[in-house]
Amino acid sequence: MRDVIYTPLALPPIDDKQTILDRFDEPEKFVWWGEETLLGEKETNNPLGYPQQWTDNAKQLYPQIVDWVETNVPCDELYYIRIARAKSAIPPHVDGNEVEPDHKHHLAIRRETRDFLLEYEPIGYRFQIAGTRDKMYMCREYDYSKDMSWQDKTPCYLPEDTDSFVLRNQDQPHGVEEDIEERLVGFILGKPIPKLHNELLEKSIIKYNKHVIRKKDVFNA
Repeated sequence: MRDVIYTPLALPPIDDKQTILDRFDEPEKFVWWGEETLLGEKETNNPLGYPQQWTDNAKQLYPQIVDWVETNVPCDELYYIRIARAKSAIPPHVDGNEVEPDHKHHLAIRRETRDFLLEYEPIGYRFQIAGTRDKMYMCREYDYSKDMSWQDKTPCYLPEDTDSFVLRNQDQPHGVEEDIEERLVGFILGKPIPKLHNELLEKSIIKYNKHVIRKKDVFNA
């Protein structure tokens, strides 16, 4: 399973997604995104790795997200959750966090937390509220200072019977193509419960086998 870099998740859809869309007004601007933090905080002096609380707005405006995460995501600690809508195509990048981040859109993380998460990759839990389900792709390289659009892209597909997927969070380059204005996605970073996390991965890989992307699919292409 550790060679998997993307798979849809065998989890139930999120209830009442239209209400989430109606209430989301992009209160925060961050790099490529208009977004809202639902759990934790975006502070460089508070490294990820300590359990955080849902914001009051999350509990009041998005109770279905709170309930879905707490019911379905196999983490016993939650560090950071946001929902976000990209303002344009997203170039190749990684979502991982470092003890001493090199890039402004990477939050700091405790060394112990980073090492634990690496052991259980893929751990980048995501959920999709709206928008196209075939515009994200995996790729080999990223460089924020260059145009990397020349490289081969391995497309990801999210089936209609689930709203969630997981990707290799720390070091897998990926991006999103054009025509994504209506794509609203949630990002979850937490501490997976190894047994439940592995069981969910196994179940998901079996159910969505034809949509699973492994390292060899990208790097040996």
